Amino acid sequence: MLRRYFLKRAHPSEVDDLVQIVMMRMHSRQSETPIENVGGYIFTVAANVLRESRSGAASRTIHVELEPADLIDTITPERLVMGRRDVDLIVEAIEQLPERTRRIFVSHRFEDRTYAALAREHGISVSAIEKHIAQALRALSQVLGRTR
Repeated sequence: MLRRYFLKRAHPSEVDDLVQIVMMRMHSRQSETPIENVGGYIFTVAANVLRESRSGAASRTIHVELEPADLIDTITPERLVMGRRDVDLIVEAIEQLPERTRRIFVSHRFEDRTYAALAREHGISVSAIEKHIAQALRALSQVLGRTR
């Protein structure tokens, strides 16, 4: 999703670098406060990175080398179990969506289908597609909100 966000807003040759900068900022985040809406936070960081890249500030970003041990230390058995649980809950929530909403959501999010293409395929308006996507996101947000 992050790559798709940047592809719509930046030159394709910059996308991987912009994604890398977002991931580095997420990794080097210093706050102990948990992030309540990770998706929203990531896209806020992405918007800031994009704005900075346009002003040239991204080139002044400090480069931090990651050692494999740095990554391994952050992957604890508890985090693995929590991540698997979240994935299971998300899959279950997607399966419980109304059939049409599920098909639209899966096509858009996992097959990169545009709203316009989905609207044509389903014989409905783009606005109706947006409502199906919003319904699916609300359901997923509720499921994830209950687990935190």
